[in-house]
Amino acid sequence: MVILTLVALLLFGLDPTSEDGAVIERVEDPTLSEAPEAVSEDEADEEATGEEATDEDTAEDEDEGAPIPPDDPTMYLSVPKLGISDALVLDGEAGLELGAQHLEGTGYPWLSGSNTYIAGHRVGFPGTGSDHIFYSLPSMGAGDEIFLRDANGREYTYRVTEVFAVTPFDLWVTESTGTDMITLQVCTETPDDWWTIGPSLMSSGPESGRLMVRGELVS
Repeated sequence: MVILTLVALLLFGLDPTSEDGAVIERVEDPTLSEAPEAVSEDEADEEATGEEATDEDTAEDEDEGAPIPPDDPTMYLSVPKLGISDALVLDGEAGLELGAQHLEGTGYPWLSGSNTYIAGHRVGFPGTGSDHIFYSLPSMGAGDEIFLRDANGREYTYRVTEVFAVTPFDLWVTESTGTDMITLQVCTETPDDWWTIGPSLMSSGPESGRLMVRGELVS
């Protein structure tokens, strides 16, 4: 009987250790051919949003809030102490006729480190924006505010730091100092006489002076 039982087990492939004669297949422990790569939190966020961070995006974040250079260099000047509101500021001689002149070759407020240099008349031309525009410029003092607005509508606020006069030959006043600043200029009778309306002022001759009102950008 024992012999017959062993023969039957061999013929039908049954495991003598199984219950009820059921076949029990041996399963190997599952293995992974490759381990999954680690995913950082940033990458996980990118996968969730479907966006990938780029160097350009980073640069945009760093430049956020920086002035956008306007296509039109026209500016508008306001000086509350002098009663000036949105006076036209143009390059070239047209500026001195219609309002104030931005001296070509000097900076603009949207350019970092610029000395934005603006000249105007004390007397000017009647019926135009230049008429007495800087007549009271000698009354400006430290702490007074100056505002510029560009063609994009962005406003720049300056606070006066110094008022002084030079000769017509002191061209260094037009140069950049490396800080964001504005310089307002008007002719004077002499470097020491800021108020007299006389022949030297009217002719802007070599004996006349140039009054400088300088302010630093605060916002």
